[in-house]
Amino acid sequence: MSTTNRQKFETGNSVVKGLIDRFHRQIASLIVGLKPTNLLEVGCGEGFLLAVIKKAWPELPILGLDNSELALADGHKLFPDLPLQPGDIYRLNQADASWDVVVASEILEHLDHPDRALTELRRVARRYVVLSVPWEPWFRLGSLGRGKHLRRFGNHPEHINHWTKRSFAAFVNQQLRVERVTSAFPWILVLARV
Repeated sequence: MSTTNRQKFETGNSVVKGLIDRFHRQIASLIVGLKPTNLLEVGCGEGFLLAVIKKAWPELPILGLDNSELALADGHKLFPDLPLQPGDIYRLNQADASWDVVVASEILEHLDHPDRALTELRRVARRYVVLSVPWEPWFRLGSLGRGKHLRRFGNHPEHINHWTKRSFAAFVNQQLRVERVTSAFPWILVLARV
């Protein structure tokens, strides 16, 4: 059994695979441009994004945290060289301002309390927080176009928060200073400064 996250990354759909690869390259490029001294990914799943970042910047000290034992076990098999550990986004076992860049990609849409998670991400970040979420309504429309989640009008069953570019930037600006809002269709990318 694999997580829905892993299923997404191992899809046979070449269009979806191309969108995900472009999305990951865009995040990695953004991060390399920040010239971080270290990087923490919270909600890393199996480590697919962290593996792209490590490939782009092999010497960068990194750590991935996730609360799914299944995802971490798969990640250790798929990417044995990645440091992946258990972690709770609401109570990170990391010191204040201990990570130059903190990344949370495709996590906040799943959470009952994304505001509390953002507070914790801000706490452990020293300079930047990089966030991504599905860009609505485009994400749902893409799911509908692929015949996915039809009874839920394209909404992934694990997504409980939905944002446009404007609403997500406003959400992040409540706790961080948004420096850039962009997209890698169908995702929103936000670079915010602590």
